[in-house]
Amino acid sequence: MMLLGGFAHEALSAAAKFKLPRVVVYRAICDILEGDGRLTEAIEFFRQMRNELQEDAVMEDARAQWELEFRGRCVEKLEKLGDTARDSRKHSQAIEYYSNALSLDPTNNDIHLKRSNEVIEVNPSSHTGYQEKHDALNGMGRHSEGLEAFRAMLSKLEQSPDPQIRELRHQYFDATTTIQKVVELTIRHLPRVLIDTVTGRLYDKTQQAAAFEELPIYDELRSSMTTRARLDHARIRKEVKRFYRYVMLSHRWRPNEPTFQMVENTSIYALPASPANSKVQRFCELVRSLDFQWAWSDTCCVNQLDKGVQQESLVAMFRWYRGSSLTVVHLLGVWSESQVFGCLWKSVWNTRGWTYQEYVASVVVQFYTEDWKPYLGLDIFNHKESSTILSEMEQAMNFTTQELATIQPGLDRAREKLYLASIRQTTREEDTAYSLFGIFNVAIPVIYGEGDRAVGRLLEHILTGSGDVTILAWTGRVGSYNSCLPFDLTVYNQLVPLHVPRPIETAEMDTMVAALRSSLPDLSLAVTLLDHLNKLPSPSVAASRLRLAGIVFPITELVQTSEPDANSDLHGYRATTAALGDVEIKTTDDLSEIEDYFLIHPWISPLLDQDFSRRTAGLDDTTRALRLVARLRQPFGALLLTPLSRVQYRRVATDSLIMVRVREETSLTELVDGIHTIDIQ
Repeated sequence: MMLLGGFAHEALSAAAKFKLPRVVVYRAICDILEGDGRLTEAIEFFRQMRNELQEDAVMEDARAQWELEFRGRCVEKLEKLGDTARDSRKHSQAIEYYSNALSLDPTNNDIHLKRSNEVIEVNPSSHTGYQEKHDALNGMGRHSEGLEAFRAMLSKLEQSPDPQIRELRHQYFDATTTIQKVVELTIRHLPRVLIDTVTGRLYDKTQQAAAFEELPIYDELRSSMTTRARLDHARIRKEVKRFYRYVMLSHRWRPNEPTFQMVENTSIYALPASPANSKVQRFCELVRSLDFQWAWSDTCCVNQLDKGVQQESLVAMFRWYRGSSLTVVHLLGVWSESQVFGCLWKSVWNTRGWTYQEYVASVVVQFYTEDWKPYLGLDIFNHKESSTILSEMEQAMNFTTQELATIQPGLDRAREKLYLASIRQTTREEDTAYSLFGIFNVAIPVIYGEGDRAVGRLLEHILTGSGDVTILAWTGRVGSYNSCLPFDLTVYNQLVPLHVPRPIETAEMDTMVAALRSSLPDLSLAVTLLDHLNKLPSPSVAASRLRLAGIVFPITELVQTSEPDANSDLHGYRATTAALGDVEIKTTDDLSEIEDYFLIHPWISPLLDQDFSRRTAGLDDTTRALRLVARLRQPFGALLLTPLSRVQYRRVATDSLIMVRVREETSLTELVDGIHTIDIQ
């Protein structure tokens, strides 16, 4: 009765005389006050107990459990009292009850929300209620509503008659523009059109950007980053990047593939049943099952009727595959029940021109059989990490995994890239060249119908941009674009062309230089030869005319040794030159009606480059010149030329290599005099 009469403090004093633990007395007081409905007093004593006994470890476990239960009961009762006051429109009283409840449970967002609504009722022109409402809704995960409260708060700040309150507006920040800029930068590098694997619809750039704004995370980012201090660029980039991960399809086209026009206004999943449609549908379903939203297939994601779009896709293809999170390879003709090691290596997919750059560009790849089972049952995410896959691909491409992994878009390593393309096939003749736009990073006009001139224009761009003269090292059929450029890429089936003189080992070179130093009558001529060759321009092509520098050797006599017959359409000739001696030539051209011929040694830059490495940088000019002379006396593959006019020439394509070497008795003066830069049509 003493407690009920309000003498709790006296009870504490009396308990001390009987040496009772104070925590026991506090608990008893709090329980009695709570049970008597005197919640405010109960909470006051609860706080007093917490402040006084926070270091007291006596009965710690039991006390913790009691505190938890006491808090819960009081919060529940205070919330109900607040609700009753609210319903009676006693807003100030409701705020008091909710505030007391929050003092016991500060993280209770439901009560926070109720309190904020009451604060707004009391003072609708103040920003504080909306600020609390925004925080509560954010904590509840109701970010869209939280944004509405945030905007209302900003409006109240801006409309306040108090300049100090208006100044608070500058503390807050709308992250919308920042997020949209990150989205814009991210999708800039994505394919122009992607398939939304949820709906099966095609999305262009505008729709891709809008798709992020429909996500709950979009509202969450904006609602949680309302000040510059809270702006988390790293999280924004992470969430945006994760959403826009996409998967590419690499496959062999089959008849009646779904086109852009067929899918433009419908869903992939709504297409009628057919093998081609089923392939894209199964691909999209697979992509979705792997937790990716976006997919790309060249069949329906490229509007082939729009030349600008077509051009863009050809140039950007390598970059798109390199930027994908995964490339799915569909192996036409390889079935799960009959697959064995070697099926990938020998598959039709591994013979196609387009799939060459798709595989090289892709960082992560998964192979699937025609019936959409993982190839050989592989259960790792990236099949490029499988030794089995790597072994098959090395056999298919005759190129090491390490070398493939370092190939980048650009004009470097041109001969290697052409070698890898030489065994590939395309349905359309022009695609032999167009399928390489991405891997060479070239942007030249697409002109279907131009035939083999597409190869010529591609090689023109590569040769002019890289200066790699080994592009001219081939034998076979000449193309229509320029006589020095081939009809197709099959002529590049040798990784190291035999035309270019072989490198000479250090010990052998030292011996040859020593011999030349003692045998040449005038070493200054060697230096003059080196100086002249150093000044030669790199090869270049413009308007289908090749400007080529090298050492020219006139043919003094040409004798036919064989004629075409039923077994061969080749003419055989023996050519004689003063500096090179006799040379055997086989060509489909009839040379009997032409009077003048020349052989040219154009492989100058590869020879000069060998003496500008770090190892030989300290050599004097005479030594470097003698090393050049030694290399010039090695066998090389010459090109056969005939004049079209006084200033223009034509290359005569030969069926086999014209392998020659400069005779030792040939004077350096003759070599110097033979240095020319000529135009070849």
